[in-house]
Amino acid sequence: MVVHAVWVIDASGIPLFYKAYSPLEFDPTLFSSFFSAIVHFQSEMMGRQLQDIAFEDLSFSYIVDAGLVFLACVKKDSATGNLLRALRDLFHRFFGNEMILLSSPLRTSPEAQALLRDFALEVDKLVGYSPKKEPVPVRVTALPRLVEKDSQIHKDLEQKFGSDGIAVILLSDGKHTVNDIAAAAKLPIPQVEEIINYAERHGYLKVVSAYELGTPSSAVTSSED
Repeated sequence: MVVHAVWVIDASGIPLFYKAYSPLEFDPTLFSSFFSAIVHFQSEMMGRQLQDIAFEDLSFSYIVDAGLVFLACVKKDSATGNLLRALRDLFHRFFGNEMILLSSPLRTSPEAQALLRDFALEVDKLVGYSPKKEPVPVRVTALPRLVEKDSQIHKDLEQKFGSDGIAVILLSDGKHTVNDIAAAAKLPIPQVEEIINYAERHGYLKVVSAYELGTPSSAVTSSED
């Protein structure tokens, strides 16, 4: 099955999650509003819901559960029932008790962003997508040595980069790319790359391929000052 994109849409038509898997361009907000309106129309006017809408070689399929729309754009005539049900179950597993994190005030919080990143990786598996193995930085120094102000590593990073240097290394947990870290730390990507390159040269972290088995935990060891 060829999956072009998936959405999770709330009752007001706001996309809670969207990810594209092909070069086709979608406006996630526009499509979310459109399909939310269709769902409400079908429910109010006809008492039943469409499950598939076809446009030339594309098919948009969705299911509705607990006021949420789980939508997938796939190659026409593809069977999506299992995918949509799996997407629904996965979403409820991740956010069933954490829906508040997807609200506007909290959506950009580090906790929400981390949960969304982990959810996106699981969605990748559902659709059979193998992400490019981007390099990710992994700490090889113990956390106390980063946060203790008397630590040589702390002094070195703070003198060179200020608190930004500490923040970047703390975020280098083996799960997140440079872009992820830059977004979380609210820093320019070139600055994050400079900090990571410096830390790698000094043995504070190492850069490995993303999504390799065992990377997030087993790659982290303790180093001396």
